[in-house]
Parts: sequence; structure tokens; C-alpha cells
Amino acid sequence: MALSIEIRHGYVYLIEARTGKMSVGIQKTHYFEYPDDWVSESGIVNVEGFASLLMQHLKEQNMRDKKAYFCINNNAVIYRELNIPKVEEKKVHLLVKTEMMSALNLTPDYIMDYIYLNDVEIEGNVQSRVLGVAMQIKAIESLLEVAKLCKLDVQGIDSATNSIIKMMEENPLLENTNQLIVADIGNGHLRLYLFENGIYALSRNNKIISYKEVTPEEVTNSIVDNINKMIQFSYTRKSGSDSKKIVITGIDEELEAVQKFVSENLLVDCEVLGKPHYVTDHKFENRYTNAVGALLRK
Repeated sequence: MALSIEIRHGYVYLIEARTGKMSVGIQKTHYFEYPDDWVSESGIVNVEGFASLLMQHLKEQNMRDKKAYFCINNNAVIYRELNIPKVEEKKVHLLVKTEMMSALNLTPDYIMDYIYLNDVEIEGNVQSRVLGVAMQIKAIESLLEVAKLCKLDVQGIDSATNSIIKMMEENPLLENTNQLIVADIGNGHLRLYLFENGIYALSRNNKIISYKEVTPEEVTNSIVDNINKMIQFSYTRKSGSDSKKIVITGIDEELEAVQKFVSENLLVDCEVLGKPHYVTDHKFENRYTNAVGALLRK
């Protein structure tokens, strides 16, 4: 058994599940809201308050497992796509760190990691295409302090982008669509991911109107407008074509309206992310997509 904890803007999503290398047997799910100012780009600001609230909800839901996987889905994570020379695996991390610090002017108080994407040929030379990921050390330390206060044993810390990549790698839609756009709908934020010929290409983080501020129709319009911008951008890519599909996930209550609007007005195939074949024992809810992805082990 393991616990997956996704920290979004203003919300925490929890899953307790039995896990295998590529299987997630969901036992319990739950989510709760926390004050926006408790978490910033520097991590969890109110560590004691956040830990106390998390412990309260874990206790109320009788989620007792202590092995915890965290998924960070907010502005604390910085991404950068890099093309680097083919080198020994043990040298890749140092190369990524150097490139990230140079490209983004990051200071040594950042921890950097990477996700291998694929090999590319540039001017006759084969290079590795990777997604560099960076977080401030104090952001990770604040997360570990929360885990300590909650008596959780941290097994891993993942990013939302890597969770989505792992989820989609197992989705047959990648094999049948030249360009696939995944829209992850949150409250006040929308993440858009573009996959080309089955490979992750790029992502965009968009701030949208919050459900607390306007009508559901206005929120839907804001979401669809941003999806349309990604569609138009995809046509400018080298692989841009009419073979496109939109897959939406996130807040379940919003998905049907967005799916209908995109299909009828943007004239692009659009569907709600279905229950993955490796998820068992529980009704699948799209709001827990990233938390499920964080539990997948390659």
C-alpha cells in the first residue's frame, strides 16, 4: 500500500492504493482545499498549518499508510527542454545542471533533475532530448518537513509533467494521433501538454478564471480559448497536421461541458480521459490523474 499526495494551487488530492510496477489498485480517494497563501514558488510557507490540515484529513478518511509519494503541480517547479550531447549516464545529471543554471540563470540553491524524452539528430549529430526540472532546495525541505510532522515516509517526489508523461505513455491514443493535446483542468489553472508522434513535445501553464469568481459558462469559455490557442500553435510546428485529438482531464464536473464545446466549436476530436487499464478496484475520477501518475514506476 502507498499514499499519493498531489499538491495543486489551493488543493490537495489524496489516493491510497496498492501498487505494482505498472498497476494502481485504488482503495480510497479524497481531496481538500487549503489557503492559497500557504504555498508559494518557494515551497510550503505555513509548514505547521499545512501539516496539521493534512493529518486531519488523513485521519478523517482513515488513510493510514505511511509510504508517501508526492506530486508537485504548482509554480514551485521549473521546466526546461534541453538537447545535450550523448554522454555516459552518470555524467548526464551534471550536464543538465550546468545547462539549466546557464539557460535560466538559476543559483546553486536549486535542486535539478531530468526526464529523458528521446534522441534527436541535430546537424548530423545524435543528441539526447531531456526535460530539465528544477526546484528550490527550501521548497523540497518544506515538503520533507511536512512529511516528518505527519510521520510519512517519503518514497519519491514527482512533477505533474512527469506524471502526465507516464500516464500517456500507456495510452493507445499516442500511437494513433500525430498531435495529441492533453488539457489538465484545475481551479484557476490549466496545464496543456502537446505530444507529437507519440513523444512529449512541450507544455504550457495557463492561469484561467477561478470557479469562485464567475459563472461555469465563463470558466468553460476561458478553458476552451486556451485550448484553441494551443491548437493554433500546434499548426506552426514541423509536424503540424489535421490529425489532432484533444484529451481532457482534471475537475470532473467541468469535463463534459468542455468536451462538448471543443467538439462542436473547434471541430477537433475531443474526449475525456478514460480509466487507464492499470487502474483497478475503484471508480476512476479524472481529478486524481496526477496522483495516479505519481504512483507509476518505470
